[in-house]
Amino acid sequence: MKAKVNRVTIELVQGSTLTQAADAITVVTDTNLSVSPQLAAAAGPSVARQTAAIGWSAAGTTVATDAGDLVGIRKILHTVGPHWGQGSERAKLGNATWSSLQLAESLEAKSVALPAISVGTLGYPVEACAQIMIERTIDIAFEPLKHLRTVFICLENLTIYEVFLQEFQRQIEDLRATGEGKVRA
Repeated sequence: MKAKVNRVTIELVQGSTLTQAADAITVVTDTNLSVSPQLAAAAGPSVARQTAAIGWSAAGTTVATDAGDLVGIRKILHTVGPHWGQGSERAKLGNATWSSLQLAESLEAKSVALPAISVGTLGYPVEACAQIMIERTIDIAFEPLKHLRTVFICLENLTIYEVFLQEFQRQIEDLRATGEGKVRA
């Protein structure tokens, strides 16, 4: 499903950010900016060298590297998602989403792909993640953006996709009901 809010198209897709055609992709990492085996295999060793040079990033923040060997992608945004139960999870997840979107804009990306940040091994409940991520993604559409026009939220399995879809539909309907912004679905 996709909807256009003001000048930004937001699209839910089933799949991985690593295979999404976008100028920038977001991957979830830890505070040490570790590179997952899947990312290392797809992007090559240069990305791990770049994150090692950066060294560290706090929960809720995002840093960028080039895309290594990933074809058609210019930048990888490494966001540090919160662990469920560590405290201030809502704020940290909101910040991780917002910082990824803002960094994509500052890097002049026309499109960015985000995963369901902190769902899975970090233990964040899917429903709560969907609410916060979609809310922050809609919020970016009300900013004076010069470059960012498409946000893909990539959901790796059908169950997570369906939860995000239900929340996305709810928030789009709420926007329409309030008349806030231009909404086309």
